[in-house]
Amino acid sequence: MTVTPRRLAPLLATIALLLLALPVAAEPTDGVVSGQVVNKSAGGSSTAGTSVVLIVFGRKEQKPVGQQTTQADADGRYTFSGLDRDPNIVYIPLVRFQNVNYPADQPFQLQDQPNHQADIAVYESTTTDDTIQFEALNLLVLGADQGVLQFMEMGALVNGGDRTFVTANPQDQQLARAIKLPLPNGALSVQMQTGFNDQDVIPGVGGIQITSPVPPGRHEFALSFQLPYSGSSADISLQVPYPTTAYSVFVPDNGLKLQADTVQSVGPSQFGGQTYALYRASSVAKATMLSGQLTGLGATAGLGPTQLALISLGVVLFVLGGGVLLFTSQRSRGGAAAVAEEHPVDMEQERLELVVRLAALDERFAAGEVEQTEYELERQRGKQRLRELALVRRQISPSST
Repeated sequence: MTVTPRRLAPLLATIALLLLALPVAAEPTDGVVSGQVVNKSAGGSSTAGTSVVLIVFGRKEQKPVGQQTTQADADGRYTFSGLDRDPNIVYIPLVRFQNVNYPADQPFQLQDQPNHQADIAVYESTTTDDTIQFEALNLLVLGADQGVLQFMEMGALVNGGDRTFVTANPQDQQLARAIKLPLPNGALSVQMQTGFNDQDVIPGVGGIQITSPVPPGRHEFALSFQLPYSGSSADISLQVPYPTTAYSVFVPDNGLKLQADTVQSVGPSQFGGQTYALYRASSVAKATMLSGQLTGLGATAGLGPTQLALISLGVVLFVLGGGVLLFTSQRSRGGAAAVAEEHPVDMEQERLELVVRLAALDERFAAGEVEQTEYELERQRGKQRLRELALVRRQISPSST
């Protein structure tokens, strides 16, 4: 069975009692991981002979502690046996297919049961973006200070096809046909917060481009950026590169107003402890210019450190639904603790996945694939997120046992 936060405390208590009566024994090494590499693209090629790598991570070490490799058989099936079931060990198998890495759905452990089935879906690749769309695209105005507006952009990008989108010519920079994320004209200091890596960001017309492969399915992202302005207004218009189910703009209720014909006001919303006016457009066609003029800037001020911290935590925990974030007036309890309390297993899973990502980052840095400054920045973000998860878990601990 899977150990969830609600079961963890009584389980540890039981183990403690057993340890008093039993001699200490080494963890068993009878773990088995098996699965099948399946090409989910219509008319896709065979996965026979595909290399499958089982990466072994140490939770305490927060880095890889080993790996094994095997070949898939004629039916794409693979097996790893004799695996350590130490509770410190986290496993994740992955396949590199047509120059794209495909990991299993989630990392896992073997301490509770010796056998684990981990099928891995792979796809053919395409450079055509006809199946890409935004399920939701949200623009959050954080505040203004000394002629610079601070923004967060959050969204859910969907690849609705059965092939992984790949960038054909990333070296062409602005002319590359990569995944496009729209930004207002003049946006500066773009920084990915979640969903994609900063190292995969390149310039683009009307925003930025992401060179990461995008497999079929839904992919959430969040980024921050700045927009210089002069006077009492700023143009925050942007052009959506893909069909967009819902586009929303959150404007703080501190004297700012949004003047736009392409979005409609839908009333107030609470986010990060602050009231926002919410504007929305639905079923937006590809290449539509969503105009918007932000006015009243002369009377605004930047957010304080506490508000920014709350919003930062909320953004990382955000879950998009119909273009509205979880931290809205519809959530009576509000805050990160409320979200975490409803999804304790998801939080534990996120923590494990974050450990895996940090370990993979260490591997890439050791291999010389990541520069020192990028490595330190990404690792700092990862550790900060682990601290945030630990903080939220402490906040909800009375109801999690």
